[in-house]
Amino acid sequence: MLNLINLLDVDTPQQLCESLEPILKIVGIVVWGIKVVVPIVLIIVGMLDLAKAVGEKSEDKIKEAQNKLIKRAIAAVLVFLVVTFVSLLMGLIGGTDYKACMDCVNHPFSCSIDLEGVNSGES
Repeated sequence: MLNLINLLDVDTPQQLCESLEPILKIVGIVVWGIKVVVPIVLIIVGMLDLAKAVGEKSEDKIKEAQNKLIKRAIAAVLVFLVVTFVSLLMGLIGGTDYKACMDCVNHPFSCSIDLEGVNSGES
């Protein structure tokens, strides 16, 4: 289990990343969910609304459902792009010390912090 008192007693950023690995995996899974699951759910809900409106055969309801579907599709793309843009921005302005930590956030299902690769400059 993660001992938070000992967490403050680390010498290098790499040791901090190693200590925070379980938390970083959880953050990575949440980011993955926002990036993948939320847009898919938004589009599916919009398609179901449109199918329901087509079943009722009302032109007004079909147009309204089309507008909702378009808005949800735009929202889905924006959600995906915002998460991707923030990750890209962190990669551009961040230092090299946090790269091992971000690897767990970017790839939470295959995360293992490799201190030897970070210390020797390999990624």
